[in-house]
Formats: sequence, structure tokens, C-alpha cells
Amino acid sequence: MSDFKTDIAEDVKQYNHLLKRYEQLNSEDFVTAFDIAQKAIILSDRWNELQVLVSKNDIGDLTKTDFQKWAYGKYRQLHLIHEHSRAIWRMGENYNKANDKR
Repeated sequence: MSDFKTDIAEDVKQYNHLLKRYEQLNSEDFVTAFDIAQKAIILSDRWNELQVLVSKNDIGDLTKTDFQKWAYGKYRQLHLIHEHSRAIWRMGENYNKANDKR
């Protein structure tokens, strides 16, 4: 049971690290945007899994419903980061292709 709490602590670290990278992202850095998009979709899947796993684990002070809502918020935010980063990457790729044809 404490392993679940340890895993969540690591998941929160990964989430926060990706969030910081996303905050620093600019529209010209489409290579980083691609990496962020990949990691965001992988982490969103993990947060979705955590919503299910909570039913099998003791989480301490929070109710399972509160934890699921909190985890869903992280999951949804990661999806939005994925979509926006993917759009930046696509714009950069299209720009490079257009410039290569010149």
C-alpha cells in the first residue's frame, strides 16, 4: 500500500517536470514540442490508470472519489498539453517543409 503512495509521489514529480518544460516551450521550438507531446500522452495514460488503481489501494486522508477527481484533473491537463504541443510541432514541421521546397 505504501508502494502506491511512493508511486504517486514519483508520478507527481514527472507531471511537475513536464509542466515546467511545457511552461518554457515557445512556438519556434517544435522539436521540444514533439517530445513534450509524446511524454504528455504517456503520462496521461498513467494518470488514467491511477484513477482505477485507487480502488485497490489505501490513499490515506483523501476519499477515493476526491483522489479520482484530482487524478482526472492531471489526466485532462496532460491531454491539453499533448494537443497544444502537437499543434506547435505540426506547425514547425510544415514551416520546415515549406522552406525546404524553396
